[in-house]
Amino acid sequence: MANVTKENANLILEKYLEEHGISKTFVANKIGITPQAFNRRLRVNGAFDADFAFKVSKVLGISPTIFLSSSYTKRLN
Repeated sequence: MANVTKENANLILEKYLEEHGISKTFVANKIGITPQAFNRRLRVNGAFDADFAFKVSKVLGISPTIFLSSSYTKRLN
């Protein structure tokens, strides 16, 4: 199955959190996982999936398309 998230989705999220002063622990708690599990999602290849992108974007109040590949976002429209 093709990866629906951008290769650098984890870096995009980390940059967004840093720029907005939001802690990873805050987001992890809001989506119902431990901070350790959240960090694994950012570090392990393939762990930042569409489900994670949608959950994180909902907590942050942003569009999930920031994390999704262009081929996948075309299917959303």
